[in-house]
Amino acid sequence: MNLLHRLRSVAAVLVLIATAALATASTAAAQTVDEIVAKGRITIGVLTGIPPYDTVDAQGNTAGFLVDLAQEVGKNLGVKVDIVPVNNASRAAALESGRVDMLIAMMTATPERAKTFLMTNPYGAYEMRFVAAKSLPLTKLADLADKRVSVPKGSTQDVAVSALGVKGLQVLRFDDDALAFQALVSGQADATAAVAAVANDIIKKQGLNTLEVKPDLPLFTLYWSMAVRKDAFSLHQWLNNFIFYYEVTGQLDAIHKKWIGIPIPGGKLPTF
Repeated sequence: MNLLHRLRSVAAVLVLIATAALATASTAAAQTVDEIVAKGRITIGVLTGIPPYDTVDAQGNTAGFLVDLAQEVGKNLGVKVDIVPVNNASRAAALESGRVDMLIAMMTATPERAKTFLMTNPYGAYEMRFVAAKSLPLTKLADLADKRVSVPKGSTQDVAVSALGVKGLQVLRFDDDALAFQALVSGQADATAAVAAVANDIIKKQGLNTLEVKPDLPLFTLYWSMAVRKDAFSLHQWLNNFIFYYEVTGQLDAIHKKWIGIPIPGGKLPTF
């Protein structure tokens, strides 16, 4: 009798586990456009903590370029939008686990990410530039000779600047973007490599009037894609259509200009 009771208890636990697993799978599988429309809402992971691309409104909610874009996705689907703030470390797990239906989180469509997710055509871009004193001429690579340039350690800036091969160029590596920028401000570095829009925002807000983003020596331009799970073919195709339409009608540029002050850099967005 005791054994029978134990077997029944184990069976009950297994049923509960199976039910939870099915519920999770159902949530993660709600990825076709028809299913999202029927559900009446879409959950979108949005990267936060990178002004001027995002800010916090008077009610304490995340606002900005990515949030506006997420709301436009919902509006065009005819559903409500639940915004889930994510960071670089948490965004992939949020999508894989089914916590969000998709990401608008400044992800570059690398071959490695394409193994895990379906990446859309780009919806935005940023330009990586050198930032230095206005008095320092930086119009050609030779101007970096014998200069100290700060970068976040292991970043795309680190890779790009280290590969320039300029004689006497010293690459100073710091733990993050903020420390690399502070090295320029404090005089430890002659220049830093940073996202142009972010650097301009820092210069403006902190009154660093002696600094400027150098316009004549770009490092590179990177493009951001939205991401969905690998089985979300219907949603992926719909998002590509949405991005195309919002670009050709000027709406993408308008949203970007509202928050960043300029149209999306890099000209016409690429497709693949």
